[in-house]
Amino acid sequence: MQKRKLFLLLVFFMPVFIFAKKISQERDTNVVRLNFETNEYEELMLQIRCVDSTFCFSGSLDGNSWIFEYPRSLYEKCYSFLFLIPIPTDTFQHSISFKQIINNDTIRAPQYLFDNVDTIIINAGLKIQTNTFQDMKLLDDVYFLNDITDKEYLSSVELAANRGFITDILKPDYDEIINMFAKTVQKYPDSHTLINFLFRLKQQYHTRDDVQKIYGNFSNKQKQSYFGTGIREFLSDSDTVFYFKNTLLPAWDTEKPESIIKNFSKINLVIFSASWCAPCIAEIPLLKKIAGELSDKIEMVYVSMDDTTTVAAWKKLMIDKKITWRSVLAANNLEEIKEQFHNPGYPTVLMVYPDGKYEEIEVRYEPDLKKLYEIAE
Repeated sequence: MQKRKLFLLLVFFMPVFIFAKKISQERDTNVVRLNFETNEYEELMLQIRCVDSTFCFSGSLDGNSWIFEYPRSLYEKCYSFLFLIPIPTDTFQHSISFKQIINNDTIRAPQYLFDNVDTIIINAGLKIQTNTFQDMKLLDDVYFLNDITDKEYLSSVELAANRGFITDILKPDYDEIINMFAKTVQKYPDSHTLINFLFRLKQQYHTRDDVQKIYGNFSNKQKQSYFGTGIREFLSDSDTVFYFKNTLLPAWDTEKPESIIKNFSKINLVIFSASWCAPCIAEIPLLKKIAGELSDKIEMVYVSMDDTTTVAAWKKLMIDKKITWRSVLAANNLEEIKEQFHNPGYPTVLMVYPDGKYEEIEVRYEPDLKKLYEIAE
């Protein structure tokens, strides 16, 4: 009798246990269902690009619907999804991308993400076209998505629409792109796509303030994510190196506007100085020595921080001290330059690398001077 009761209890609770285990397993994975009106593929794969590696998952066909399952744990460090059509040769990669209307423009999203939920349903409809990119060795089947509300995917499309918010550090549209990125994050504060892209772009911006201007618009959830934590640590690192923001200022002798840095093919020393600054005057012999010994290796430029009442004294100093390197005047843009370069003291020397990154050095400090010579050589 006792054994029979035990058997009945096991029979009763076993389905519950199996069901609970199934639910637990389902919570560990996400399912993506890709529906086509007509299916023309024999095999499809879901590629997930992550920080440490790239993973591929084969799809199973159910009518015109392809079903993919992947571990949910991958999502934390993933960059993007891509559906691939396996082909016999490695000569070309054959992939699927989507088009979506954003702000009255039809935008193609070559890479994308969808929400981190149990099941994503993607209704691809009919194929619009197949693109061939010979230089990239890529075939691309393009589908239009109708009535999609997945905000993660939509943020991926907006990213593509704005060319990834990438800007040449020397182009005048820099501030506009920063503002556009910040506004897009305001629209999609929970976007995993946007925060992982900011994480990858973080060192392409000029200052911490530029990164913070974008980062500050993300939700607390995203700020606490893997990529959000990486950005926060980057912002708090005092050794972080940013890109130099080139600016037009009048030349000291002609007053014609010119870029602070004209030639990025060499190391540039940008020296903030002023006519009334005694340490700046005392530094001139050392700067002349550097200019003479490294003339073919580096470029030097003064940024005069004299205001309009003392700029004449700066011009006199350039003549009296026989300064051979370039000089530009911040007199009419003092507050802007102070804000841009975080109110530099005088003298301050920035060593700007050919890729636009820069760091502050103290040429009167032997280790920094030695570093300059080693890098220049």
